[in-house]
Amino acid sequence: MTKIKLTILTAAILLLPFCVAVPLQAQNLPSIKRLLATRGCPGCDLFGASLSRADLFGASLSRATLTRADLVDADLTAADLMEANLNNANMRNAFLADADLSKADMSRADIRGANLENANLSESSLQEASLKFANLKCSNLSAAKLSRTDLRNADLSGANLTGADIQEADLSGANLSGADLRNADLTDARLHKTNLTGANLCGARMPDRKTSRRGCEIQKEQPISTNNYCNYCYAIQDWWLNVVRLN
Repeated sequence: MTKIKLTILTAAILLLPFCVAVPLQAQNLPSIKRLLATRGCPGCDLFGASLSRADLFGASLSRATLTRADLVDADLTAADLMEANLNNANMRNAFLADADLSKADMSRADIRGANLENANLSESSLQEASLKFANLKCSNLSAAKLSRTDLRNADLSGANLTGADIQEADLSGANLSGADLRNADLTDARLHKTNLTGANLCGARMPDRKTSRRGCEIQKEQPISTNNYCNYCYAIQDWWLNVVRLN
């Protein structure tokens, strides 16, 4: 193969991703317009959609495909993202308080600095995602997959992490005060300067692979909704959220 042919072939390979991206963006343009106009597009294909700073308060996006979508600074407060595919999505500094992300796939997503306070992330997949400095106060992460997740300096105070897979996750500097970690798997997790004040670790598998008995002495278990660390959390039943859901 001549040097000129090799140069042309190399250039063609480098340009291929850009050639593919254009038709994909054009293909889901109707769905993007529908979402922005109605805040509703459940099950839609929004692969790679550019939704940075979009106002999607209370949006209905259950089972939607948002793989590699740009959601930087987007307002998804109280949005329905149940079973949505957010794999590799860019969600830096997004507003997701009170959002339903149960069973959503957010593996390898960039969620740094996002506000997920009181969000439902139960049974969600967050493997290898970056949640550094994220606000996860009083969030529901029960049975969530958090293996190798970056949770450095994240605020998980009062969070429900019962039965969560947190193997090899980095929780350095994270705030887990008052969190419920019963039966969670923390094998090989990093807990350097992690705040575990008042956390319930009954049955949790610790980084050294030993099972913790801390919290098992509590006779009457209190539900996470009455956790003292979560008393300040605004209720999901607030009238303004109901108005959004009814419209």
